[in-house]
Amino acid sequence: MADKIYLLPIQEITDVRGYQRGPMYIKWREDLSGLEGYKWGMMDYGFAPFGLVAIRDITAGDHAALSANADVYTFPELDALNTQIDPQDTLDTFFEGIGIPTDWLTPANTYLEFLRQMAAMFQFNQRYGGIAAHETGEFHSIIGDAGGLDVRYSTWSLQAQGWFDETLLWFGYPPVTGNPRLRQLIKMAGDAWGTKPFFLGGIEF
Repeated sequence: MADKIYLLPIQEITDVRGYQRGPMYIKWREDLSGLEGYKWGMMDYGFAPFGLVAIRDITAGDHAALSANADVYTFPELDALNTQIDPQDTLDTFFEGIGIPTDWLTPANTYLEFLRQMAAMFQFNQRYGGIAAHETGEFHSIIGDAGGLDVRYSTWSLQAQGWFDETLLWFGYPPVTGNPRLRQLIKMAGDAWGTKPFFLGGIEF
């Protein structure tokens, strides 16, 4: 058994209990199927349909079954996170496809650096979604509001620009200058997190 970190799709349910979100392939409600009996924690990408999930002491068989799903990305063992990303790893295609920029990666970057950048981006989009929801009562993600990673700031709606600027202010990050693409802005938000630790399901990274 081992502690593992995954990127999983998010399951969204709206019923008599209201709106709820949880990780696909994990039994997070009594009326759902999936892996059960594990301690786990989730960090979602705001209201985007993916999240980072840490599972404690997962068995080799359940790990293999979970990793076999095409919409799941599995990070290396925790003690191997600080190794350089394998050139054969297809994470560029996987993560770019769900709105997480990877164009900044070089052969020298490690899985840990990528994981920390991603977590910082997730925290930023969480706050953006919270600000938007407080104002409108609706679920927003900066990826959808901007129209994609390559769309420049000046072409976003004034509403999206306002929520983004307010999120920067909330974190104490510098304001937008020039006319960068969303991928550049999200990366800058990741950089601005600095060396503060992340905690996910009892795992620190």
